[in-house]
Amino acid sequence: MNQKTKKVFSYVFLSVYFILLYLLLDYMTEYPFWILVSAFGSVLFMVTIHELGHLIFGYLTGYRFISYRIFSLTLIKENGKFRFCRISVPGTGGQCLMAPPEKKNGKYPFVLYNLGGILVCGILSLIPLVFSAVLAPSHPLLGMCLFLFGFIAFVMNLFNAIPTNGKIANDATNLRMAIGNPRAQDAFWNQLQYCALQAQNIRTADMPEELFFMPEKTELGNPLLVWQALACIGRAEERGDYEQARKNVYFVLIHAPVLAPMTEGLLQSEAVFLDSLLGYDPSHIDAFYAKLKKIKFIQNTLSFQKASYAYFALCKKDSEQAAKARETLQKAIQKIPFPTDLAFEQSQLERIENILSANSGKRNSESNTEESL
Repeated sequence: MNQKTKKVFSYVFLSVYFILLYLLLDYMTEYPFWILVSAFGSVLFMVTIHELGHLIFGYLTGYRFISYRIFSLTLIKENGKFRFCRISVPGTGGQCLMAPPEKKNGKYPFVLYNLGGILVCGILSLIPLVFSAVLAPSHPLLGMCLFLFGFIAFVMNLFNAIPTNGKIANDATNLRMAIGNPRAQDAFWNQLQYCALQAQNIRTADMPEELFFMPEKTELGNPLLVWQALACIGRAEERGDYEQARKNVYFVLIHAPVLAPMTEGLLQSEAVFLDSLLGYDPSHIDAFYAKLKKIKFIQNTLSFQKASYAYFALCKKDSEQAAKARETLQKAIQKIPFPTDLAFEQSQLERIENILSANSGKRNSESNTEESL
């Protein structure tokens, strides 16, 4: 979407918004409960139906079920069995993940899977709008509630249907980035296959090599290829190659022309963790951590909590803050739904503590040497 189109869309949306707000204020004085029920119900409807659209069109094009999440409540198919758990992904209301079909001549269907949520939610959001027009003359309150219900769902769906600039990737952005770009299509397939293997409790380090390739620096304007880089970072960490993981982190931070706020925060968290672990320049680590402390939504992520523990324990050597960070990290680790990921993050915590023990032993040895002299 070019700048002129964005401006026109913004003016139209704001005009409708203020007209709707004017009408709502009149009804809110008499019927606040039903107006709020309609608004919240619409959000729940939109998230549920949008993800259901991905599920339907995924099945129609050969995809297999992995998980279905509404807010944090998640249904996962793990090793052939279904179970419920809670998974929170900041910045998302829901997510339907499906394993992709096998490629044929390097190709696979991806358009309908991405469009499924937009199509189903777009069509179904029009139904209450039509009924609101019919019922409004004889039942004003019901008409207003139906209009609000459909309008919110329709507008929220538009935010998924219109491609963004890459800072906040949506379904339309993924589709635009994948069409005509075989490398991005491979990255999208790899992402879904990665999730499918993860649900089978296969460690990242043990997944097939072909799922992991580092993009060129000129490709980092594509969110799908940024994910590909993140996967390589995670694989290097799980294999214990922390220097390579650090190299990949800074490669993305330096060369990506635009990053989603969440992605940038996660990468900066990994930079703090790896630099603290490997003993790099403390002043550089301080600058990253100071930035992260100002980003509220990042502080609920496991990456930040792991970085905080490494930062206070290894970089700042602040035992009091490190103890608090460790307690927060342990609680977060216990909520991880996949056993292999749980074991990996526990090993990360143990690595920090092994370095702490080694440093403590070294200091004690130096102290004893000085006393003997």
